[in-house]
Amino acid sequence: MKIRSLLLLIFFVFTCKLSAQHEMNFEDWRKFGPIPKNWKIVGGVNADWSSNDFLSTSPGTGVLVNAAQAKNSKHLVSGFEHGDIEVEFDYMVPKGSNSGIYLQGRYEVQIFDSWGKINPSFADAGGIYQRYDEAAKLGFEGVPPRMNVSKAPGLWQHFKIIFEAPRFGANGEKVKNAKFIQVFHNGILVQENVEVTGPTRSALFEDERAQGPIMIQGDHGPVAVRDFKYKTYGSKSPEIKDLNFSYFEGKFESGKEFVELKPSQTGELDKITWDLGHGNIDFGYAYSGNLEIFEGGEITFSLVSLGNSSLYINGEEVLEDKNQFSRTVSLSLEHGSIPFKLLYHKNNQPGRRPQLGLFVEGPGLRRTPLHEKSSFVEPLPQKPIFVEPSAEPEIVRGFFQHGGKKRTHTVSVGEPLKTNYTVDLQQAALLSIWKGGFLNTAPMWRQRGESQLMIPNGGLIELSGGPSIAILESPDSVWPDSLTTEQLQILGYFLRPDRRPVFKYVIENIAIEDSLEPEDNGIFLSRTISYDNPNNVSNVWVRVVSGENIEMISTGVYIINNGQYYIKVAEDYLNNTVLRENAGGKELLIPINSGSSKIKYSLIW
Repeated sequence: MKIRSLLLLIFFVFTCKLSAQHEMNFEDWRKFGPIPKNWKIVGGVNADWSSNDFLSTSPGTGVLVNAAQAKNSKHLVSGFEHGDIEVEFDYMVPKGSNSGIYLQGRYEVQIFDSWGKINPSFADAGGIYQRYDEAAKLGFEGVPPRMNVSKAPGLWQHFKIIFEAPRFGANGEKVKNAKFIQVFHNGILVQENVEVTGPTRSALFEDERAQGPIMIQGDHGPVAVRDFKYKTYGSKSPEIKDLNFSYFEGKFESGKEFVELKPSQTGELDKITWDLGHGNIDFGYAYSGNLEIFEGGEITFSLVSLGNSSLYINGEEVLEDKNQFSRTVSLSLEHGSIPFKLLYHKNNQPGRRPQLGLFVEGPGLRRTPLHEKSSFVEPLPQKPIFVEPSAEPEIVRGFFQHGGKKRTHTVSVGEPLKTNYTVDLQQAALLSIWKGGFLNTAPMWRQRGESQLMIPNGGLIELSGGPSIAILESPDSVWPDSLTTEQLQILGYFLRPDRRPVFKYVIENIAIEDSLEPEDNGIFLSRTISYDNPNNVSNVWVRVVSGENIEMISTGVYIINNGQYYIKVAEDYLNNTVLRENAGGKELLIPINSGSSKIKYSLIW
């Protein structure tokens, strides 16, 4: 296998000459490289949390699925090599399955069914797999993920991996270890700056090189992959040649005002900087030179300044004179030398240190500064204030971001089993669910609380956010986007003996009690809506879920948005469920009947 893969790689490198700045999204998997017989190109794949294999596939392209078999279980090896790289992809595993992605065919990030595990190890999803000493029969150097944010089997999950290849000197000796700069699992940072001193266990190669292929394990268990894309890095950073500055003393309304004046001082620079000993206020600087572009393509410039600044590329003003801290512009530039000019001026504000920075990024190039370190100091990230439940649920009231809008009357509940949720009291709406850590409250508790938001510390799933209960004129009526305080009266909530909240509402004299709790060791989040309808009000409904796509995959079990999460409706209520079309896709409704009863369903992810 190793020899065959190496020959394929040599063939590809010499025939296709993959460049350092290559970027690719594999909608057609045949462009990825040789596809072994146990890997199939399909349009979709189905599984559920209880099955040890994929249930079915659908014809088409875009998804690569491995049905591992004992006699035919080859790894998927890319037809290209890489050094520094950023990789993103979705994956799905059935129950108990095991796979992994190897950067350069040597360093593994684990793919595993780690659903519901409280304390993950290096062998769980998002872990950097251990190395292994064959002589001592001992593993070493494995790194577990910071938290387990794995979803249930049969759901699509996401990885983003930023990897730095090992470095070698002129004599071939390794001078720097490979490093996982960041690994994000389902949107959460689970690894950061993790060095690996050599290939992890079951690697494709035993040595280390500056380049190597991507490998996805195909001999441990079934796995499906889609939306695979990558960016490789290694292009030479643009430089400003013949960089000159002119310093102007005084207060100025615009950059165009002082460039016509005689400068107080001129000189040459290696990099852009305002810090030339002229003071912190009442000045203007003009920088000019030639920007050397080594790799043409779309180049993004990021200009940061405390004070007014403007940027000119090839004689054109691409960022106008503004007092705005951070701005970006993307330009299509060809290889070669391009005229460059930057104007910067700052008045007053004696207590605020000037800041001036210019960053560039593009094909094969990470965000790179063109300024001296002293000219712009990156702001330190705000230290988080984490709130985590211990033996009992933790309840926090505050503001919560949902669908790009700030909800002001929300309650977030964190469970010891890491199953967390947020409710909007004004709409009796379940807004979001997540697993992993509970909340970062720094934006609402530090100093004056700048954004006042509580931030989920886990893999977030946003729900529709509309009212959970409504009265419809007819079964075909459109579900309301919101309810007024006259339509839905909020009675607050009380705590049960287990300290879980029960939310209370009244709609058309119907008393509602709404509660959520984890079940089956935290892998389900079950919601119970109890009601008392003494006046037998009709056409009152509970909306269980709304999504782009809702499909029943077994009795009472629905998969939402093509693999985002599951809904399981208790059998007692199945006969009354209504699955109907709406403007955004589909929604699942259950009626509130006469008398006193309840509706129960579970969210599974």
